[in-house]
Amino acid sequence: MQPGPPARAARYCTRCGLERFPGARFCTRCGASFEQIEAGAPLPPAVEEAPPIVYPVALVLPFQPQASRLRSGLRLPIALPHLVLWLLLFVLSLVTTPLAWVAALVTGHQPRRFRRLHAAMLRYATRTAAYVALATGTAPAWPWRDGRAHPLAVAVPDDVRLPRLRTLLIVPLSIPAVLTALMFGVVTVMLAIGAWAAILATGRLPRTIHDMQRVALGFQCRTLAYVPLLLMAKYPWYEREGVLVPVRRS
Repeated sequence: MQPGPPARAARYCTRCGLERFPGARFCTRCGASFEQIEAGAPLPPAVEEAPPIVYPVALVLPFQPQASRLRSGLRLPIALPHLVLWLLLFVLSLVTTPLAWVAALVTGHQPRRFRRLHAAMLRYATRTAAYVALATGTAPAWPWRDGRAHPLAVAVPDDVRLPRLRTLLIVPLSIPAVLTALMFGVVTVMLAIGAWAAILATGRLPRTIHDMQRVALGFQCRTLAYVPLLLMAKYPWYEREGVLVPVRRS
């Protein structure tokens, strides 16, 4: 009997469902061998993933593969007004965050008005960073129009208790996270250059670049929410994130 034609490679891993990259021999999530899957051989038991860490502040960045070559090529000059306002908000935060820090030491909570202002700052800064880095093709709404729909959502709870001792020592405690966020900033710049070249060549944002951008921008967003904006008390550690519900999103 003549052997039949080789089976067509599955597009998804049949054990965990992750999309298979072209030419990949092993699943990047569960480690299954695609050769064993296609041959029908038994697989070793899957290693269960650790559950995601739930952070009060979380970023949701959907994949938008199609991108305009013209708007992507001119992204920096187009985004210049947002970058200027971003700088002005940073100067404003130098005034508001010390006041919110003192209030948190006294009451254990950030005042509502400061919290709403800092939540708007966080969303605007994150969306601007994603827009400049070509992680999204939608420009951020101005901070005073924070409720406007945007593909990139930043979940921020209405209120959170801030332990006084940790709030008092938040600057030295946050040093490892801040240093990591700065390193992720360098990574974001490199990914933005790669995204810019790929979009100009193909008109599409590669999925791999998007996934790495989501990790980098998510960590930077959580770090900024932890210090100096005091929007969450949970330390922005290095594990993959989950989304806390219910939360307010915009």
